[in-house]
Amino acid sequence: MQHNNEKGKYDNLNFSIPKGAKEEAQRGIDWVKEFNRGGTSVGRSSARYIVNNSKAGAEKIRHIARYFPRHESDKEAQGWRPGEKGYPSNGRIAWALWGGEAGKSWSNKLVRAMNKIDEKADSAMELIKRRELLKNEEWEYRENVFESEEAKTIFYKKFDSLLQNWDFTLSLEIYNLLDRQRKDVKKFLKDNPPNQIGMQGLINSIVDTNVKYWKSDFYDLYLSMAYDFSLFQINELLPESIKSNSQFSRTELEKIETNRKRKPLGIVIRDGFFPARGRQGVSLPIQSLTRNSKAIDFVNGRLDYILPELSKTRKQIIGRALRKSFDEATNLGLLGDAFTDYISAGIDKSLTKNLLSSATKIARTEGLAMAEYGKMVGAEKSGLLLEKQWLTQRDSRVRDSHIIVDNQRRKMNQQFNVSGYKMDYPADGKYGAPIGLIVNCRCTTIYHNKRIKIWALTNLKIKI
Repeated sequence: MQHNNEKGKYDNLNFSIPKGAKEEAQRGIDWVKEFNRGGTSVGRSSARYIVNNSKAGAEKIRHIARYFPRHESDKEAQGWRPGEKGYPSNGRIAWALWGGEAGKSWSNKLVRAMNKIDEKADSAMELIKRRELLKNEEWEYRENVFESEEAKTIFYKKFDSLLQNWDFTLSLEIYNLLDRQRKDVKKFLKDNPPNQIGMQGLINSIVDTNVKYWKSDFYDLYLSMAYDFSLFQINELLPESIKSNSQFSRTELEKIETNRKRKPLGIVIRDGFFPARGRQGVSLPIQSLTRNSKAIDFVNGRLDYILPELSKTRKQIIGRALRKSFDEATNLGLLGDAFTDYISAGIDKSLTKNLLSSATKIARTEGLAMAEYGKMVGAEKSGLLLEKQWLTQRDSRVRDSHIIVDNQRRKMNQQFNVSGYKMDYPADGKYGAPIGLIVNCRCTTIYHNKRIKIWALTNLKIKI
């Protein structure tokens, strides 16, 4: 029987069953007949489906894909490979009935594609639902929800709580990378005496190579962080329940944060710290940023800027330590291994000094930049007509240049003026703002929903 392709939202996907899967399924059927064993009735039915149809339905593909993860361990049993006793094993026959490796690759690829389409559709519906909720509210509420000092304080605390979780993760990852770099330099110095000519250049090459591979470590982390804050921002502008911006209690939020901090980095990247992420059955109003070309360009641009700067700083530390230790070892009259060990120890000490504080400072600066960019994405995705406002933490630690800009308001496409420098948001350095206006900044941006009246050139009043 010919099975029609899935119609509707999956129209652009190819549901054709690949030749390799058909051949494997037929092999499984032949083995069952020959050996009178292997596979369940469900598996044999799936094999007949794969062999007798040119295309599969969406639910059947999901059904096939679910088989393989549960039976990967069958590959370890004797009789899986040709030449082994008992070949083909019952597990090998069953694997073939479901289309084998070709069926696994095909079904998994289609399931991932369908999930992406489902996620996009669910996000679109969730966004529409939330816009309708806000639309039904009075304009007085919509325009003034973030105007009071109390509302700004509450907003800042929620923002800062999420940022601190990411600061912790970023600090730990940066610390580990810097420490790994220190160990690589130390190992190099152990194998290559630091008194030879051109040593600075050789060490610099190690630092550059080391930092070059950090981009892959940070890329997914940055995108995940930006996504967290885009969700945070859109949830503030378009909450699930108006006047109730969180579906979780403070105790539940703390439990989520604690549990995720204890998980491997890969889990943190996947689920983030925004409480609704990683929850089954929860529709999020915007999709992950992993396919957002603007977000990808921003992250790549950020990494292309910060990593060379980080490499430059580390090389300067090593250069100073190398010259200082060399002079000291010479003045002490050290020779041979003692001379070499003294210089190596001096460089290692310099790379170790203030390692944690350096990691923390970098994390805070980079974290704020990604958080503010993510919030801007969320604000834009909301589809609302917005204004933005600069907000400091309003304590004795706020620098004078930021006190002056506190409460400054701009249209979405305009920049703040911070000591004569343009900035789209705090920690934004793309217009040339110096490091003194960016590093260790603790400010944030509030987005306000505004009603705008437009009059046509003909003096005809158009109500929005």
